[in-house]
Amino acid sequence: MSNSAFVAVLGVAAASYGFFLALLRLTQDSREPPAVLQTLPFLSPIFGMIRWSMEFYPYMREWYLSLPIYTLRLPGARLYVNNSLDLIPTVQRQWRTLLFPPVTVKAVKVAMGASDSAIAILEQDMVTDKGFVPGMVKATHPTMSNGPALDHLNAKACEVFDEAMRHFTNPAGTNVSMFQWIGSQIMRATTDAVYGPQNPLRDAANLEAWQTFSSGKLSPGVNTLSEASQSTLGYFADGDYKNGSAYIQKFTQHCIDQKIPKSDIPRFLLGTLFNNVANTIPAAFWVIYRIFSDKTVMEACHAEVSQGVTEGSEASTIDLTHVLNSCPLLLSTYHEVFRYYGLANSVRIVSEDHMLSGQYLLKKGGLVMMSARAQHSNPAEWGANVKEFDYKSFAKTENAEKRINPVAFRGFGGGTTLCPGRHFATSEILLLATLLLLRFDVQPKDGGWVHPSTAKSSQAEAVEQPDKDVEIKLIPRVGMSQKPWRVAFSGRRDAEALVQE
Repeated sequence: MSNSAFVAVLGVAAASYGFFLALLRLTQDSREPPAVLQTLPFLSPIFGMIRWSMEFYPYMREWYLSLPIYTLRLPGARLYVNNSLDLIPTVQRQWRTLLFPPVTVKAVKVAMGASDSAIAILEQDMVTDKGFVPGMVKATHPTMSNGPALDHLNAKACEVFDEAMRHFTNPAGTNVSMFQWIGSQIMRATTDAVYGPQNPLRDAANLEAWQTFSSGKLSPGVNTLSEASQSTLGYFADGDYKNGSAYIQKFTQHCIDQKIPKSDIPRFLLGTLFNNVANTIPAAFWVIYRIFSDKTVMEACHAEVSQGVTEGSEASTIDLTHVLNSCPLLLSTYHEVFRYYGLANSVRIVSEDHMLSGQYLLKKGGLVMMSARAQHSNPAEWGANVKEFDYKSFAKTENAEKRINPVAFRGFGGGTTLCPGRHFATSEILLLATLLLLRFDVQPKDGGWVHPSTAKSSQAEAVEQPDKDVEIKLIPRVGMSQKPWRVAFSGRRDAEALVQE
């Protein structure tokens, strides 16, 4: 390149840089949260996200510790990132202005390929119960809360787990790939419980289509979304949902009442799988890994759950109420998994210009971000050993120096978007862990336990996933009866009191 050409290119680059820097500053209102990462206007935040990946927001919290909230200017978008714990309840209280339903609508459109007619219905009313998204929460929430409907889901999940475990009778142990096996159990238990006796995911071809679609392994010329939705097409058309759980009945009826096109409802039904298994599987993996990879944790948890067992002449019974109310170390391990491995980002769309807390201007169309990982890695809330996994961190003790601030725990979101399926997910994960504790000695197949890396985790999910599976051996406990196992419910379960914001 000649000197004159080089100078010309340099001049164009300098002019472009000056233009975009001026554009950023002229379009940034002084009342907005301070804009950061401006070295390369509109691009520096993107490079930061690429470089730091899932640790981006924790790093940003440390770098800009003095800022309760800051702005990241991206091409065509404003991202208002909340650093302050105190501002989280403020954001959540403004649910009529800082909206979550548009996020759901976009996901349905992009991931599920919903028709324009269906999207138009979803977009009609995003605030009142007459709208599709808020109305869906109202319609289905009772079916996932403590009560007979939830008990039915838990009982079915226990039945599936018990059936699978009764095949492992070899006294020398049975080898399994841990993540794959846990995933298959959660998938079968969840879909059997939710979809009922005509569960379309029992069909191997349907399950394979779903797994291909959900993992994003799109093959040229193959419409995996269309193939996956075929599994729920017959389920809906034949009325099989009427024999499913209360949740799926209410969900489907809400779609019908809202006049969602019949061709879209199978896709919406398929979407319920994302809600019910995507994060439950990796969370179950880490809970079970953390219990059995540490002998101290395993023995403590085994001692706790053993107190909830009743032996009958025909079956052994575990009291789920005991597990959720009287096993503090097991519950603490469970919550610590969500703190330590959590990736969830709560997002809201600014529907109109709004002064947050009377201090910060949030412009219409902007996105408000609340990062679970940023809050879960804050030593001011969790102590100096925040980067270590501490199975006792959530255990309630009389000598606790500091009570955990429930707002600091973002494992299930918060406010109006607090995960409605958290009760079932909690029960399902802890039932699986409890049955393994009571019935098996779980050991690594070869050598000692090695913590798998998680660098390749998909950030579309709310919990880290292992990069490589862990090979384990399930060895039946000596003297353990081969009688079927059942689950009982002796009273109210309070395991989720921590996240009731």
